[in-house]
Formats: sequence, C-alpha cells, structure tokens
Amino acid sequence: MVSLTREHCLDRQASQRAAMAEAGVAALLVGDRRNLMYLFNHFGREIHPAAALIPVDGPSVLSRRAEDGSPVFADRVEGYESARLGTLKPEVADLAFAPLLPLARGRIGVDGPVPAWLLPGVELVDMRPAIAREQRRKRADEIALIRVAIGASETAYAAVEKLFVPGVPEIELFAAFQAAAVVAAGEAIGELGNDYRGGAPGGLPRREALKAGELVPLDTGVKLRLYYSDLCRTYAVGGSWDQRQRQAAKRVAEALRLAESLIRPGVSCKSVYDEVHAFLDGFNGWRFPHHLGHGFGLRPIETPRINPHWDDVFEIGDTFTLEPGLYAEELRAGVRLENDYTLTESGLLRLSDSTGYLKGVLEG
Repeated sequence: MVSLTREHCLDRQASQRAAMAEAGVAALLVGDRRNLMYLFNHFGREIHPAAALIPVDGPSVLSRRAEDGSPVFADRVEGYESARLGTLKPEVADLAFAPLLPLARGRIGVDGPVPAWLLPGVELVDMRPAIAREQRRKRADEIALIRVAIGASETAYAAVEKLFVPGVPEIELFAAFQAAAVVAAGEAIGELGNDYRGGAPGGLPRREALKAGELVPLDTGVKLRLYYSDLCRTYAVGGSWDQRQRQAAKRVAEALRLAESLIRPGVSCKSVYDEVHAFLDGFNGWRFPHHLGHGFGLRPIETPRINPHWDDVFEIGDTFTLEPGLYAEELRAGVRLENDYTLTESGLLRLSDSTGYLKGVLEG
C-alpha cells in the first residue's frame, strides 16, 4: 500500500517548526487525525486517539495506543493503554495527550480545541491557518496516495456502469460503487460523497428507482487514509443519450479543455471561472450554477477555490478539481464532468483519466 514517506513527513515537520518560530511558540501540540497523518504517517481509527508534540528545537514525540505498530516518523513514540479486555477506557483522548503535557510549557501552538484542564497556565496559539497554508502545497508522497484513491474511484466507476438501467434503486448504485472501491483500494475507505440521484443535479442516494432517459451525475470520491479524491461522470439511464443531452456533454467537455488551457501559476482562479462561466452559462438556455472546482487533499474542499466569491491564485503544488456542468429540466438533470489535477513546475498534470468515458459519450 502506498503511504506517506519519512523524507516528506520530516520535511513537513521542519516547515511547521519554521512557522512555530515565526509565531513565537515553543511547541506544536497535534491532535487532529488529519495532521497526525500529514506530519507523522500515523493513520488510526477515530476511536483510538493519538496526539503528538513537535518542539521548535527538540525531538518530536507521538503518543498512541500501545497496540499500534504501523510505521510512524517521530523521534519518540509513547504507547498508552486504551482498553482492557476490549472495553475502551473513558476519555481516551486525554490518555493520548497525557505523556505530552509535561513537555508543553509556555506558549504552545495547537491545531484545534484542547480541553483547558489539560494545559493549565499555558498560553495556546491557534496554528491552524499556518498548517492549512503549508498543506496546500502537496508533496510527491501525498500525490502518490491521492492517485491510489483516484484509481480506486475509476475502477468503481467501471464496475457500476452496468447498473444504469431502469428500476435499479439509487442506494444499490451507491453500495456497488463502495464495494468496488474498497476492493480496488485494498483496505477500508472513508465516507463516500456526494451525488447519486437520477434526474437531479445531485443528492445522497435514495431508494428511488432510476428511470429511463434520466441523467445521473455520479459525483463521488474515495477517501483513503484521510486523503480524498473527487470525480464526476454523468450516465444516461438505459444507455441512450438524446441529441440535447449529447450536445450538453460535448459543450461541457469543451469547457473542461478550455479551463485546462487557462491554468498556470499566478493566474487568478476567479478569472478562469469567469471565462468558463461565460462559455457555458446560457448555452441553449442551459445553466452553469456552481463553482468550477476546488482544492482537495486531507479535506474534501480546500484552497484554491475556483469560484467568483474568492480570488485565489493558482500556485505550484495545488491539487484541485475542475467540474464544469450544464443543467436544465429538458436535459433530465444535467451533465457534469470532473477530473483531478495538480499544478507542477512543468505545468498542469491531470491525475484522473476521462478519455475512455468521453469517447463513449460523445461518439455513442
């Protein structure tokens, strides 16, 4: 299984030490599961909390349940007893923090809420903005893990294509996608978003049966070791696209290529949105009513936001989606196509592959 690497975890820890020095804090107390993965390669179940301390100028310490044995990249690992005969102890999160507290003195950075009784007399500094800024720039090990998640999603899309027939309940579509993704990933995955509804732009799956001629924008992604992927492919129930639906699909595919051609480091995300929106919205009277894309990684939506309500700028290291769409009642929902990308020093790199899907849709 692809995972994060020692080299990049230590580099990320070093970056946090630089941010801590700038903020004037003595150490960073880490309790967020996502940040424990990002900084130490620690991936554990939510019911088994862990915590870590990164001093600005000393060895890092990771505290986790004693039974955990997966490789982590901390200078010292402390184990605590989380259960007896399988019964979890109360307040296990406090047990995870306990070995770190004697080391936390003075001005301490935190990555989220910390119970006040754990650190009496200590000045707490919110380091979440600094962590989020650093997490925007994805390293090679993160991209490798995201690629595995994307690959599991693409395998699951292929597995469910045969289910887009009248009478199949939406919830069965969801279940089949999840089962195929788990097998492809080779381990348990996180929650699947987002959209599984026939004849609607989106929504969680229901017991409703798919109907002939509906379009289903299947927008979902695999969450693997807390890292997300996010794709969308639109399917016609019964397999036949009418002329208007196919015309919409062609326009959306052209919009995706237009967006790809505009993106470079330093380009305004809002300007890309505006140009693609002008190309799509109103075409044949159809609408493009949502964002064009967004960053993703340890969270389903991160910076950059390709959205007119923000004016982020594309940067090297960004990992993001592009998801143009067209919607109208006469289309029996609409068409959305979403791929995943990262912006490198060599240019825009597509991480997902919609070539075969588009060939089938546009050529029939």
